[in-house]
Formats: sequence, C-alpha cells, structure tokens
Amino acid sequence: MGKRTGKNRKTNGRAGYGKRVAAVGMMFVMLFSFAACGKTSTSEEAEALSGSCIDILNKVYETADLDESMREAMQDYEMTTIDADMEEYVLGTDEITYTDSAYSAPMMTSVAYQCVVLRVSDGTDVPKAKQTLLDNANPAKWICVEAESVAVESIGDVILYVMGFDEDVSAIKDAFLALDE
Repeated sequence: MGKRTGKNRKTNGRAGYGKRVAAVGMMFVMLFSFAACGKTSTSEEAEALSGSCIDILNKVYETADLDESMREAMQDYEMTTIDADMEEYVLGTDEITYTDSAYSAPMMTSVAYQCVVLRVSDGTDVPKAKQTLLDNANPAKWICVEAESVAVESIGDVILYVMGFDEDVSAIKDAFLALDE
C-alpha cells in the first residue's frame, strides 16, 4: 500500500473545487442583485420634485391632511421667496447655500408657524444642511408664542423646514415625503 496523502486519487486533490466555484459565482450574482435593488440616483430623486420651491410647497399644502381651521387660517398666510434681509430670521442661519426658496407664514397673527422649502446648490452636503437648520431652529422666535415642534426633511436636493403645532408639522412633513413615492 502506498502512502496516504489525504488527497482523493480520482480528483487529484480538487474535491469540492466545483462547489467552491459555484459558491463564488453565486456570491457575485447576489452582490449584483443587491446593487440592482438599491435606491434610484439623486438626479432621479430631484426629477420627482421638479418645479419651483413655491410650486412644491403649494403641492404639499394641497395634499397635507390639515384640519379645516388650519386650512382656513392658511388663506391669510404669506408665501414668498426668502431674500437676504429675512434669511437669518427665517432660517436661523446664513450658512445654507440654496438656489431657490419658498417661505410661508402668517402675516399678522400670533401663530407660531412657518414652512420653508429650499433647493440647495449642487454639491451641498444635504444631511449637514439639515442639521444646521435643526441646530439653529428657534421655535420661540415669535413674540408670546412658541412652536410645539420642528421638522427638517429632504428629498434629493430639496429640503423642507417647518415649525408649528405638532399635528400641522406632522401633516406637512408627511405630505412632503409622499412626493417621493
């Protein structure tokens, strides 16, 4: 009898070789399958929110699940773009670079509410911009009233920044995020 080397004579030590090749092949198939199932690109997300920020905010307001008293009050809200004179008051900072904006707030009431939509510049770190808005939010900036909650969300290069009563902020945020569906 010859010496045993631990190798199968018929396969010359390649036992299981086919299984290893198949396993590696399956690993590549799975890797590419997972990559194909990923989220769409940023440019496709931005296309979902085409139009001006005022158009986007109007669509949010149209679809938000707001109660009748809020809808009635909104008839008297101002909607405009943000200019340099009001930027720090509205955003709490001048550190965000944006190419378009929409700002909505009561004109002459003591309601703690504002809603902002910003389209940020190409190359902007959106998560950092959102954090900057949160860090600089002042829900008590109105005389005698304070917003109950603040929300900052984004879809692609568009950021929503809203302060107000909990139920209104929630409804506005949900309507904005639904634009991405």
